[in-house]
Amino acid sequence: MKLLPFLLLFAVASITACQSGSSDSKVVQTDSAQISSVDEARLIVPGKSLGKIYLGQDMQAVAGILRKPDAGDAAMGKAWGIWYDKDSSTQKETELSIYSAYKDSNMIAKDVKQIRTTASNFETADGISVGCSLSGFKSAYPDAELRAQYAVSSSGDTTKLYDSKSQGIGGEFVNNSCKAIAIHPSGTYANETYFTYNPEMKKIQ
Repeated sequence: MKLLPFLLLFAVASITACQSGSSDSKVVQTDSAQISSVDEARLIVPGKSLGKIYLGQDMQAVAGILRKPDAGDAAMGKAWGIWYDKDSSTQKETELSIYSAYKDSNMIAKDVKQIRTTASNFETADGISVGCSLSGFKSAYPDAELRAQYAVSSSGDTTKLYDSKSQGIGGEFVNNSCKAIAIHPSGTYANETYFTYNPEMKKIQ
C-alpha cells in the first residue's frame, strides 16, 4: 500500500507557519483550493472572529461561552472585559480581551466591537499567530502600517502596533515578534476605540 507515504507527503505540503523572530519566515496565501487545517475553535478570521467569539456577537451570548471576566474597565456603556488563561502550547499566562459597547441608540443590548488575544494557539488559515515575525505578518497583510507605540506597565516593554485597516487585523510586536493579535471591523483601525487599545498600555508615539 502506498497510501501512507502519500498522506504524509500531503500533510507536509499542507503545513504553513509563521516563525517567531525569523528573518526568512514565509506565509503561504490561502486561495479557494486550499483547505485550512485550523480547528474552528482556534481559527482567526480577520475582520470577523476569533474562535467562537465574533464581531457583532451579543454580549449575553458571550457570557454563555466564557466565565465572568477576571478584569476589565467600563464607563458610559463601553467596556473591556479581560479573561486570563494558560496557553496550551507554552503554558504561559494569556489574555483574551473583548471590547464591547451598546449596539444602538436604544442602549439596551451590547455587542462585541473588538477581540484581542495573547494566546499562540489561535491562528489564521494562512498561519499567522501570536509568535510570528513582523516580516511574516506584513507578508500576509501588505497594507499593515505602524499605528502607534506603547509602553506596557506590566512588562516594561515598548510595543509597536501594526494594523491592516482593510483586513481588520492588528498585531502587537516587541523586537519584531508578535505578542498579541486584535480583530476589528475592516475599514477601521484597532486603536480607534473609546478606551486605550489595551488598559495596560500607555501611548508614547
